[in-house]
Amino acid sequence: MNWNDHPLRQWAVDEMHLRRFAPVPRECEIYQAVRLLEADERTTEDRRLMHDRPDFDDWTLAPRHASGNTHSGIYFLWERHTEASTVTLILPKDAPDKVRAPYLRWLEGWTGAVVRATRVFVIIDDSNALAQLHKLGLNQDEIICCDINAGLRIWSDFGIHSDGYGRLLITAGDVSDGERGRIVQRVQELGNYRNLALLGFPTVQKYGPRVDELEQMLSDHAERVANAADEDDDDKLLQQLADISSRLELIRSATGFRLSATAAYAAVASDRLHALNIKPVANYQSLTDFTERRLVPASRTCSVFQERLGRIAERISRVMHTLDVRVDTRIKAQNLTLTQSMERSTMLQFRLQTLVEGLSIIAAAYYLVGLIAYIVKGVSAFPSGSIADIVIGAITLPVILLIWLLVRRLRSKVLKESDPDA
Repeated sequence: MNWNDHPLRQWAVDEMHLRRFAPVPRECEIYQAVRLLEADERTTEDRRLMHDRPDFDDWTLAPRHASGNTHSGIYFLWERHTEASTVTLILPKDAPDKVRAPYLRWLEGWTGAVVRATRVFVIIDDSNALAQLHKLGLNQDEIICCDINAGLRIWSDFGIHSDGYGRLLITAGDVSDGERGRIVQRVQELGNYRNLALLGFPTVQKYGPRVDELEQMLSDHAERVANAADEDDDDKLLQQLADISSRLELIRSATGFRLSATAAYAAVASDRLHALNIKPVANYQSLTDFTERRLVPASRTCSVFQERLGRIAERISRVMHTLDVRVDTRIKAQNLTLTQSMERSTMLQFRLQTLVEGLSIIAAAYYLVGLIAYIVKGVSAFPSGSIADIVIGAITLPVILLIWLLVRRLRSKVLKESDPDA
């Protein structure tokens, strides 16, 4: 059958198969680092993946993920996120240092700033767990211990040790290597997304005082708007409000991505936390308690900060609307005054025109009487009277007719020139 596939069908299938963790043996050591990368560091990362890597018997590279493994049981995973990359190295317990060294150097020399780095030690069972904890140098007062999916048990103090890594001890449980890999992946993603989410909290602490200042400025400005009585004050208030709005937009631009990312990371971390089905172990702090104790307040603080910026923007909009209404009302009042003035002027012109028309009637009557007098004088002088009176009387009517024809022609010409359809 010839399917008419949607252009994104294959992409959707590939997306669902991304971020699959490698199988985790019953005894092994896992190194993982999450690094934030700038745009120009992506090129260095690509070169590292394509050319500067150690030997792998199998190697797969795609735009957003890569994986490799050796016949000796070494696995490597790389994932590209929006702003970070995760690199993971799984080493068998019996791998000699000489074999491990090039792979560890490659992972630890990765470009970007480390957000989280952990060494995960997978052991068969918890029969020798206390000795292992002492050997790993975990802080006994800070140890978190709990049971997770399929009865696996984890221990960690979630601190940074002298080699720059955190420590996580986990029992293998009675599950397959593939299922163990998926459980370890959930544990690691919980920690990774937790740290990424917490990056938003320093941003809030940095910009919090500026927002406090903006709120105070806006409150003072609103009071000045309420008390302003002069037209010049409105112009100054509009300029000041525009300045406050500009400062707000600078803060929103500087914090928008990080706060939105914090909300997304915190949501994913919460999902991973619930997916682990955590069961507390007596006398130990559980992973749920440890995670929610700081992540929940931090993420809520970031959320409230973002809402606070939105409320300030709404307040600025309302004050701006108040000023706009005031200015608009003032302009309408000015227009009304101007209209009334024009109306008075029109009425005065109308009265003057009426007066002129009255005077024009008198003048027209005067000239009409004069013209009639010329005609009467000419008739009374014909045929033996004054030649001048006869001539004036004779030409009076033709001159009137000639002037009438001339005015009519000029009027017709003017109307024709002013007609847009002509």
